[in-house]
Amino acid sequence: MSFVKNLSSLVSLLETYRGRDRVIRMLTYVAMFMGSNGKTPGQMKWKTVAGELGACRVILRLFDDIPMLLMNLSTGFGLKEKRPLIRILSFLSSILNQGFYPTEHIAWLRQKKITAGEPMPYLLLGLFIWAFSLIVEIIKSFLKIHYINLQSAKLLKQKELDRSSGDEDVTSSQNAEIKKTLSRLSNERREAGLLLLQSCCDFTNAVSWMPPGFLWAGSLSPRINGIVGMAATVLMFYRNWPPPKLS
Repeated sequence: MSFVKNLSSLVSLLETYRGRDRVIRMLTYVAMFMGSNGKTPGQMKWKTVAGELGACRVILRLFDDIPMLLMNLSTGFGLKEKRPLIRILSFLSSILNQGFYPTEHIAWLRQKKITAGEPMPYLLLGLFIWAFSLIVEIIKSFLKIHYINLQSAKLLKQKELDRSSGDEDVTSSQNAEIKKTLSRLSNERREAGLLLLQSCCDFTNAVSWMPPGFLWAGSLSPRINGIVGMAATVLMFYRNWPPPKLS
């Protein structure tokens, strides 16, 4: 029964576009780790697998512009956020994420000689957009955790004041509401923390693949890139588990 349940969860994951993309992403980083520097025939095979899986994700992202646009429109490009700093960062993140896709598409078209021109400028531009987007996400996650901590501290203080008021009926009712809010804030803090760790892992790889001379660019081995990428993907799976049920 447990096997069937686990198999059902896996199928539910693979039946969604995002779920399948995460599985391909994980396998790409596993193959990157196994391929290492490609010094043996076996490692070369793993490098080929990593390259093909990565190329598969590039092809699939050719169709991501419209879903991303719809998501950005539904959130007002992040301008619906209540806090000014979060609103600015969310807007910037939305613009960067939307701009990443056409940049990658142009690089792909040039790589495949479908359009004229060198792909490298657009490949680097896409990499810098991704890295900058991750920096924005890291700052935003730190701010969210900070605001959540402030709100939690305020609620705990209110709880202590209610307790000293002496009215047990009012205190009991308010404490229940405060407890519910604190539980929600705790979940939001956990989500922000996990996203922060995931973004830090992805940023580590993004910088690593930039031209040498910038921070730690070019200093990490493919094996380290694979480990860091797998860690980021595990966090991604954890944040989005369980997968949506099949209809």
